[in-house]
Amino acid sequence: MNYKIRLAIVLALIWVLLSGMFKPLMLGFGAFSVVFAVWMTSRMQHIDHERYRFFITLSFIPFFIKLGIKIVQSNIDVCARILGFRPVESTFITIKMPYKDDVAKVLYAHAITLTPGSSSIALDDNTLLVHTISEQGARDLANGDMFDIMPKQYALNDNDIGPS
Repeated sequence: MNYKIRLAIVLALIWVLLSGMFKPLMLGFGAFSVVFAVWMTSRMQHIDHERYRFFITLSFIPFFIKLGIKIVQSNIDVCARILGFRPVESTFITIKMPYKDDVAKVLYAHAITLTPGSSSIALDDNTLLVHTISEQGARDLANGDMFDIMPKQYALNDNDIGPS
């Protein structure tokens, strides 16, 4: 029950911060959305008893900063390719998944997808298929470009797989 209250508070705060509107209708929509999300989450707990604890620590501050820098750099690169200053060299690459924790795998795949010009396509236990707009982007991913920005709290696989 405790997690439902925390979830409701976090969702309500996010709703208010993102909407910035305090009209009764908007607050009603927000309240409905929060109640619906908490109800849906509790229903999912009855079906799927696996719960992942996702702890945000101080190691996420440099992660978000580095990810923001990567997003800006990727935006500039994609704009240069759209405007014709650089060629578009669409390619797929398979990257060895350097993490054993499911949350770390998803965070890694989403961090790659958040950068314009690359998109995580398929994730399995040991590999991640990524589409990039350039061969240079594929080489950067293969050399561990995104691996270096991940929070250090996530352990590597037992085989100590690094960037491939």
